[in-house]
Amino acid sequence: MTERRPARLASTLASPWTTLALALIAITQQIVGHLDCDVSWFITFAEKFLDGAVPYVDVTDPNPPAAFLALAPAVALARALDVAVEPVVAGLVFLFAYVSFIVSALVFRSGAPRSREDWGLLVNGAVFLLLITPAMVFAEREHIALLALAPMLATLAASAEGGRVSIPLRVIAGAGAGVAVCFKPFFALAIVLPALALAARERSPRLLLTAEMATALGVCLGYAAATLLFFPAYAAYALPAIVDVYQPARDTSSNLAFFTLAPFNIALLVALAIASARGFATPPVAPGFVAPAAARVCAYASAAFLAGFFLQGKGWSNHAFPGVALALLAWCFFALDKHPRAQAVRDGRLFKFVFLPAFIAAPMLFGAVKVLANVEEHPGLRAEIARVAPPHPRMIAVARQLDYGHPVTRQLDGVWVGRPNALWTASLAAYLLRDVKDPQWRARLEEYRRRDLAGFMEDVRDGRPDVIVVEDRDTREWVVKQPETARALDGYEKAGQAGEIEIWTRKAP
Repeated sequence: MTERRPARLASTLASPWTTLALALIAITQQIVGHLDCDVSWFITFAEKFLDGAVPYVDVTDPNPPAAFLALAPAVALARALDVAVEPVVAGLVFLFAYVSFIVSALVFRSGAPRSREDWGLLVNGAVFLLLITPAMVFAEREHIALLALAPMLATLAASAEGGRVSIPLRVIAGAGAGVAVCFKPFFALAIVLPALALAARERSPRLLLTAEMATALGVCLGYAAATLLFFPAYAAYALPAIVDVYQPARDTSSNLAFFTLAPFNIALLVALAIASARGFATPPVAPGFVAPAAARVCAYASAAFLAGFFLQGKGWSNHAFPGVALALLAWCFFALDKHPRAQAVRDGRLFKFVFLPAFIAAPMLFGAVKVLANVEEHPGLRAEIARVAPPHPRMIAVARQLDYGHPVTRQLDGVWVGRPNALWTASLAAYLLRDVKDPQWRARLEEYRRRDLAGFMEDVRDGRPDVIVVEDRDTREWVVKQPETARALDGYEKAGQAGEIEIWTRKAP
């Protein structure tokens, strides 16, 4: 009886009905919750672009064009259907995930043989990790990029397993990988590191000189050329701000190492290495630790995303998501291998007390409870703005972070009148100026600060917002002390408050 219970549980977890249940849970999350501030902002960016605004001039952001171009089809489709954009974005991400799963499964079928039950367990594990676990980071650039990258990782694994993946599938995988890198150059590490590691083990460049690698490189080069050609303001304005302000403004190393999701990612990879190092190899006499190819690919890609997390230096959960998801997926492939060591690992403490709790808790790490409860970014802000503002308010924010303006502007069916999503350039420049001694760099930072604040005043003057959302009193006092924005609130009065957030509306004539 006791031996049948694990077998019955595995059969249930591998069932197509479980797949359906997981998909329904993922859809329910998106129905009852809302897309986060980043996605909301890039929807606004995409709308302005489609309305004729010049990217990085009339509307701007430090991220490259892929961030808003990826959402432009959803905006166009929503307008054609006369529906809200947000559910269309979620629906298209689900569709994209389905395509990614199908392509990855077709690729894997050319690799190592797996039982029907193992296939079911892997599919359901992937659905859980890639559709339910994202929670608050659903449809973020990192989420979409990971879905785009999945077929490439599958191709690397299948090739390392001795499989012969067809050229069309390789090209599709390479195109997806190229798209992933278009979001952020850091994501290239998740392709390069697994490929180099596998090539080094084989002592052959076979996995580097492939159709998928050539396709990925071609997509990236084409995207770079198109960016320079069609969005020249990105190189002229946004890229210098990234180099001079955005990238240098990092969280402290101690915070990144101990007070983010990085320790969680590291613990999963270290536990996997420990489990592997105890002789899990095929053939058993092979030296060192050799996990299954798919597990190794996912683990190397996880480590690459973890490196990208530290290189970006912000500590945000969306930056951490791909690394955590891939580390857990590596464990799934590891535990389902047919080698006798896999059985020992499944019965061991690392599996029971590291992997399983981490796997089950993963959605909570990315805010699943908040999504299901539809918790606002700043509780009470939407209701307070609705109370004091006219319908469809024109809005802007005196804030350092974008979540004071989005998604609340869209939730109120308002109009965002600022060019950036917040005063992030001015605030980060001020942060850096505290420690910068070099006169030339100080002068550059002062110019970034001045330009951002002067641009804000222009947006207030030209956009005539009905509502100015102020992050808190300290931010307001800092802004009005700056010569460029000393009169930012002239003609406005404080009409409401949500926690520390102040809501200023236009004075009655």
